[in-house]
Amino acid sequence: QNMILKHHGFSDIEFIGKGAYGFVFGGLSPAGNPYVFKFSRINLPQHVQDRLEEEAWMQQQLDHDNIPAVIEYTRIKKQSVLIMERAKGMDLEQFSLKHGPLPPRLVVSIAAQLRDILWAMRQFVEAKPDGQGSIKPIVHGDIKPSNVVIDPETETVKLIDWGSSVFAQLDAQGQPVGDTGISMMSADHQHTNAKLGDVYFIGEEQLNGSLSSPRFDEQGAAG
Repeated sequence: QNMILKHHGFSDIEFIGKGAYGFVFGGLSPAGNPYVFKFSRINLPQHVQDRLEEEAWMQQQLDHDNIPAVIEYTRIKKQSVLIMERAKGMDLEQFSLKHGPLPPRLVVSIAAQLRDILWAMRQFVEAKPDGQGSIKPIVHGDIKPSNVVIDPETETVKLIDWGSSVFAQLDAQGQPVGDTGISMMSADHQHTNAKLGDVYFIGEEQLNGSLSSPRFDEQGAAG
């Protein structure tokens, strides 16, 4: 991946980490902008690799200062690659290991920023051809310290890793999300569309396979 990225004009490539589905690198664009490159594992079935495209699409729906912007989703040879803005700083897990218990003032600041993100996700409006649109909440599904990056200089946080994100099946009041009429009646509200986040931070509803809702992320943020 290092040579591939350099071949495409990126520089200062560094390995960030890996997971079950892929590898993550950091680097600079030809214009000097810090980017993150998320590669799918080449030996995975195609339907699993396609999850990276789903992640890119979901993350791209939200234009928010506390969410890294998606630059591009592409394929290089046989690998799917998600290119996005790199959040400045370190994740909260690393930050707390380095600095110890966070002061109450900073905890409140982080919580307020997470609240703003969750509110934007809860109020997301899906655009429609007729221009009307309807509220269709988005669930991140894996809020935890290692997915919240903080810039130590500005104390600004960004929510990363949207691989577990889905459109909510229930809204903040626990009511089914969907259009009126036939499409509402045909929507699948018997089976959860939720993806399993980190079991140490998700709440009981998500862990037990309940229909996805903004409640999942409230519990993750609380955890």
